[in-house]
Amino acid sequence: MQDDLNDAVDYLAGRGMIDPKRVCIAGASYGGYAAMRAAQRDSAKFRCAISYADVADLNAMIRYDTGFLNGGAMRDSWRKSAPDLKAVSPVEHAADFGAPILIMHGKKDLRVLVAQSRRMAERSKATGKPVDYIEQPLGDHHFSRQADRLQFLEAMESFLAKHNP
Repeated sequence: MQDDLNDAVDYLAGRGMIDPKRVCIAGASYGGYAAMRAAQRDSAKFRCAISYADVADLNAMIRYDTGFLNGGAMRDSWRKSAPDLKAVSPVEHAADFGAPILIMHGKKDLRVLVAQSRRMAERSKATGKPVDYIEQPLGDHHFSRQADRLQFLEAMESFLAKHNP
């Protein structure tokens, strides 16, 4: 999937539809994983990344939710393409991040525990990487509250103004 994201950037840049020097990536939940993985694996292609309710540690996610990745079938497929999930978990590679990242997560998220984002932010800060971390006390996985959606959009706007003016 990460290769597909890179291919999309190259395709759009090749047609003059985007400035390849001003690409930021954003996502939530699994999309948050993809955004963080892009900032870690392909930071030369992405100027910054924004992640909400992210999966940062695939092994921890599987331990927490046995239905993650559609249970056994999808998990087996993942293990074939990435036998060592630690190797593709952003939390294990905080030192490799080359792009600034905004991480936001709700404390009341039951789908992906806030510990995923906390640990990612802590490891990023410990390695001196540029990370903004915001925890929403009443936030859940789905932006159910208008106040949480608004806070996220305002944080995103501020982050983009700073890292991709």
